[in-house]
Parts: sequence; C-alpha cells; structure tokens
Amino acid sequence: MKIAGQSIDIKNESVIAGLVDHICDLGYVVVNDVFEHGFCNSIISKFSDCVGARQKKGVYWGNHENEVLDNYFMDDPTLLELIYQPLTDLLMRKLIDDDYVLISPSARNRQIKTQGPQGKKASGVGWHTDSRFLQGGAGIRPSLCYMTVLMMDSFEAENGATHVIPGSHHRYQKPKDRDFEPLSFERMTGSKGSMAIFDTALWHRVGPPSQKSRWGVFNTYGPWFLKPYHRFPEMLNEKQTKRLNPIERQLLHLDSTPPLSHLESMITLARVRKAVEKPGN
Repeated sequence: MKIAGQSIDIKNESVIAGLVDHICDLGYVVVNDVFEHGFCNSIISKFSDCVGARQKKGVYWGNHENEVLDNYFMDDPTLLELIYQPLTDLLMRKLIDDDYVLISPSARNRQIKTQGPQGKKASGVGWHTDSRFLQGGAGIRPSLCYMTVLMMDSFEAENGATHVIPGSHHRYQKPKDRDFEPLSFERMTGSKGSMAIFDTALWHRVGPPSQKSRWGVFNTYGPWFLKPYHRFPEMLNEKQTKRLNPIERQLLHLDSTPPLSHLESMITLARVRKAVEKPGN
C-alpha cells in the first residue's frame, strides 16, 4: 500500500498512528494500492449485475447519473467481503474502539447513463456531513462515525471524485446551505484500488457526473451502541448467518443486539456477557 507515493506497512503501529493523526487533523486520508485491479473489476461486474436485477424488480437503484446499491450484499452475499479489510479494522479500532460496528454500507457509481431507466433521486448532492446532531444542530465531539471509500474505479476530477473541505470536521456542525460555493475545496482523488477514510463530520459533496465509470463502496462505521440504518441480520438467511466469521458477526451487530429484557441479561455486548456470566464468576 502507498500513501503520498511512499510504501507503508500496516503492521507498523507508528504508521497506523500516523494515518489516524492525519484523519483527525485534516478529516480524511487516501491510501493507494489496497486492492488489486483484478479484484476491483470483478466487484464492478457484480455491481452491474445487481443494478440490472434491481431495475427489473422495480427496487430502488439510484438514477441515471448516480447508481446506488444500498446494502449491496442483499443482492449478492459474496459482496459481504467488502465490509471488512485489515486496514479498516486497524483504523476503526483506533478511531472508535474494538467493538466498532457497521452503520451503513452502500455502493455508488457516479456515471451518466444516456439509455435505460431514469431512476429516482440519490443522496450526496450538495455540501453536507454524514454525522448526526443534537439540540437542533449541535455536533457530537469527537465524531462517533467514520467512513471508508473503497475505490473500485479511480476517483478523478473528471469523473465525479468527492469534494471535501479539509478541517471542516472540527466545526462539528452541518452546512447551512448545501449549495454554497466555498472559497476552496479539495477533490478526494485516488487510483483504482485505493481506499479513503474520512470523519463523517467532514463537509463533503459528490462531484459532477461524467461518462466514465466511478464505482465506490461507502461503508460507515460507528460504536456498538449506535443503531445501524437497517436490520442487517434479517437480510441473511440462517445458513448465511452461520457462515459469518467473528468479525462479520460483530460488524453486522449480531454481537451487540440487546437482550430481550433484564430477565435475560443487563449486558448488551456478547463478549462481555459471556465473560461476566460464565460459571465461576
């Protein structure tokens, strides 16, 4: 993997600490060469099949300028592999904690399709954050959630790379006007196979669409006590659930589903409940 043109070693704790510092300071970082191009192409092919299937079923898929696959693994369970990467794991354990979970998974293609159905409105247009606010607009400090962007295509100025305002996450507030024009902003660019990680309080917007493909996977992570956007376990059948490895179970909230009542337990986290309630304790 590379960052700023230099090779990095994710097993080196100081390297991970440096990435965390970069995210905390500027709000985002891009790491190159996380995925092989062949892998990216195979994922793009699966996404294309999923969009086609959703169109035939009349299920929401975005629109002709922004294809959207919310909860992409519902269509193809093999896409579950996209919710976890070793680099993501290391960073989220530092930025959040060891019990971090998946809040929202989505795949998006910012590409103009001149033929076919038009679709419906897609989110991401205009300056916004993906944080949540209390008391009529107060942001939570520090941020609870962080997002990874898996660049299955290269993200370029010419194909709708995400616009960001570095340091804006320190404001802990959302833009009052989604359509304002800032004095300056950066484009979150990266080569095919790169990964971006950013604070969800960072002000950002999707770039303008083009004729070029720009598939990206946008995964939001947060602490175990936050609700996900949707009920992930119910998207999988019993056989699929049994096949989940420990980290997948954690990310999909299977290890942080609240007990039915106090009669079952007063402890939500499965690992803590097992440790506290095992015989001899």
